[in-house]
Amino acid sequence: MQIARLMASKKFTWPLILLIAAVMAPSMLLAQTQAPAASTLDRIRAAGKITLGYYANAKPVSFKDDSGKIDGYAIALCRLIAADVQSKLGLSNLPMDFVAVDANERYSAVKEGRIDLVCGPSEATLARRADVSYSIPVLSSGIGILVRRDSPAAFRDLLEGLGASTRPVWRGSPRLQVLEERRFAVIGGSSAERLLTERRAELNVHAFISVVPDLATGIGQVINGRADGFVADRTVLLDLAQRDPSGSQVMVLNRIFDREALSFVLSRNDDDFRLLVDSTLSRLYRSGKIDTIYAQFFGAPDAAMRDWFHNTALPD
Repeated sequence: MQIARLMASKKFTWPLILLIAAVMAPSMLLAQTQAPAASTLDRIRAAGKITLGYYANAKPVSFKDDSGKIDGYAIALCRLIAADVQSKLGLSNLPMDFVAVDANERYSAVKEGRIDLVCGPSEATLARRADVSYSIPVLSSGIGILVRRDSPAAFRDLLEGLGASTRPVWRGSPRLQVLEERRFAVIGGSSAERLLTERRAELNVHAFISVVPDLATGIGQVINGRADGFVADRTVLLDLAQRDPSGSQVMVLNRIFDREALSFVLSRNDDDFRLLVDSTLSRLYRSGKIDTIYAQFFGAPDAAMRDWFHNTALPD
């Protein structure tokens, strides 16, 4: 309003208007993009609810079922975290507001304070740590490849790391010919896209990367022949192949690429909220209660998985 009154004044000149605009524009832009000033716990208390991001189609990790219920391994963990937040804040009730996010917007949603916690595991990278922070890992997983069962044996064997020689396949190897002109579908912004892009450049093969918006499109491209493989989290691919009506036509290779520890995404520079989240997860891991939750979505954890939880938990 003050600017409008100044501009209406006869004493005001356009050079002065431009000078004020140049001074104010950076500060206004900063106010729109900077991280929220309030801590996550303060924001939750003020809102009277906790806002949780989720992936709608990443079954069994995070998904919305046919009845509209938000469910999955990561969701079960987040519900327990929300219960501890409620206790921490001394609230009689704390509603959970689930908001669907995709691979591209999950980090900006947390950075801008629109979401308190992303209930879908993500790989921590140095670039992402410039904007957000992470919990202790919640899942050990890796990248896998889904292909058609009738795809050429040489193609499947190369991806599996099988063949006449057990030596690694180097750039320029004749065996790489089976990858030429192949098409691989991948969800944009995911760790799988990064891995696929790096490996294509490293091996110097002329293969195509087709970015798809979701899992259904990815498996659909493999089934209808538009893609030779769909690259994504192997745990998710196994569930996808099992549930899809045409799943019998595809298979998930045994090989795991780029094994990684996945964590929840939360606000950067918010030690109190991160401490609460890590405390909840560590108690679940140390007590063994995580076994029941894990078994509900992935089957009973084996000894290696139980050891992983035990070693990931932070001591009191």
